[in-house]
Amino acid sequence: MNKVLLPLLLASLAAGCSMIPSKEGYAQKVFRWQGRDVNELLAAWGPPTKTMTMPNGNSLYTYVKESTEQEPLRQNTRYEPGTKVTVTDKDGQSRIVETPGRWVNDGMTGGGTTHYQCNTNFVVEKKSQEVLSVSFDGNNCLALPKQ
Repeated sequence: MNKVLLPLLLASLAAGCSMIPSKEGYAQKVFRWQGRDVNELLAAWGPPTKTMTMPNGNSLYTYVKESTEQEPLRQNTRYEPGTKVTVTDKDGQSRIVETPGRWVNDGMTGGGTTHYQCNTNFVVEKKSQEVLSVSFDGNNCLALPKQ
């Protein structure tokens, strides 16, 4: 029984490790359109953000995906524990007194914005209406890799 379960467990763990969106995953997603009909692309991706007729008559379809995220402003606080002090009273007896701890403000962090963008270009051949080439650029060109 264990000889069957162990390989299955190891395979599922290995698959789980690669389930992070990446540029490689995005490349797999977009390069599969090379050689396919532009009508299939348009049906799947919708209307492009921009189109251009190139000097050779081919078409360039550009898809732009962008967003901006605001990072919340956070107050940095840290806890300073109390201190222990030995006190001797007038009878010569010693005892330990502990002062209470306190929260200390260390300023603020965050509050910035991050702009995410991905530009994907498809060059479509004029006569055959076939996707000739694909390119992409940006910090948000991410997708899960295909297994």
